[in-house]
Amino acid sequence: MILRWVFASIVLLCTILTALPRFRKTGYDEQEARLLLNLAAGAYADSPYECVNRTFPPHEARVLLENIGEECDIVSSLCSGYVVKSDRLQHLVLVFRGTKTKTQLLLEGWASHSDGAPFFDMGDVNKYFLHAHQVLWPPVDRVLRDPRYQHYAVTVTGHSLGGALAALAAARIVNQGLRQSGQIRLITFGEPRVGSGKFARNFDAIVPNAYRVVFRRDIVPHMPACRKDFSDTRLREEDVHPCDDYEGTAAYHHGTEIWYPDCMDPGCTYLECTGLPKNEDMQCSDKLSFNLGDTSDYVWDHRNYFGVKVTSYGKSGCDGVFNATEVKEGTIHKIVSGLKMWASNIG
Repeated sequence: MILRWVFASIVLLCTILTALPRFRKTGYDEQEARLLLNLAAGAYADSPYECVNRTFPPHEARVLLENIGEECDIVSSLCSGYVVKSDRLQHLVLVFRGTKTKTQLLLEGWASHSDGAPFFDMGDVNKYFLHAHQVLWPPVDRVLRDPRYQHYAVTVTGHSLGGALAALAAARIVNQGLRQSGQIRLITFGEPRVGSGKFARNFDAIVPNAYRVVFRRDIVPHMPACRKDFSDTRLREEDVHPCDDYEGTAAYHHGTEIWYPDCMDPGCTYLECTGLPKNEDMQCSDKLSFNLGDTSDYVWDHRNYFGVKVTSYGKSGCDGVFNATEVKEGTIHKIVSGLKMWASNIG
């Protein structure tokens, strides 16, 4: 009888704990992230109109305000994005598209092997990301300065390269006084390291609500490699060493990593990575080691977030019945071969 009572009590306690809202250490909101992933996917479509309409309820009155697109490198690759507004909520969403072609990926990788370029007074950033940001900035600046929208809060998002461009846009918006820190939120997916440790430190000071979502063994957030601290044995994980140089010139992440170590279905566990080193928490994806023979698996994780293959899902208009996780081997092969350029620059 006593054992039955104890068992029933344990079952009841587990049920109560499961029903309780998840304790959050940061301002990350998974429901918001799922909506923004739709918009990030929509950036890969010829028009994001359908993704916008399928993502938000009608009462929010979200509309596509402006499409942005400019050639952004020596081979005339197109960098693009778009702006969504809601007058009812007084809110803007800036969305940037990720890498489109293998050649574009190679150029990004090549830029990571050279010195960065100054981003205002904040520190150095990847030259490719900086140039793409600069060519896309004028229409963004025009919207943000428009008297009709000057007081609207702003959320910025993007996947892969789009995440890097989103980060630079968020930093510039606050740096140039277009919005206050509390009016900006940044959520990215599979974002690479954008700039130096100095840039990361200055970014964190002005954009505190910044979250980098990372799925499982996505390899792109570990590019370009950070400088490793081989002297710190406290944080070492097997043969993996922590990143160093939060205030220096080597590549280093800004913002808080949100790591999904196993899956991204509703209810899957995620970690809010607030441990050490700051922004490069060794209890999250930085503790992983990467084997180049498994690169196709890492690329799969980069291309699939929240249960959808980001690019194809966006091109489908964010159609919920589309089998977006189906991957063509030829596509994966092209991306893997492109990543060979980055092979020595992972960590």
